[in-house]
Amino acid sequence: MAEDKLFMVKFVVKEGKMATKMTSKNLSPQETIGLLEVAKQQILDGLKTQKKEVFRGTRDDE
Repeated sequence: MAEDKLFMVKFVVKEGKMATKMTSKNLSPQETIGLLEVAKQQILDGLKTQKKEVFRGTRDDE
């Protein structure tokens, strides 16, 4: 029986500072990069379907 594979990423944003923690088990570095790419693509696809504004730009001279 193959062992379970695990990959977790935790982002903590506190007082304007961000910390990350990554844990993986039974995964190669290439597999973890692939999983991050899949997650990124899923987020981008979700933004396309929801059409929500993610970033709002402002100009100082206005």
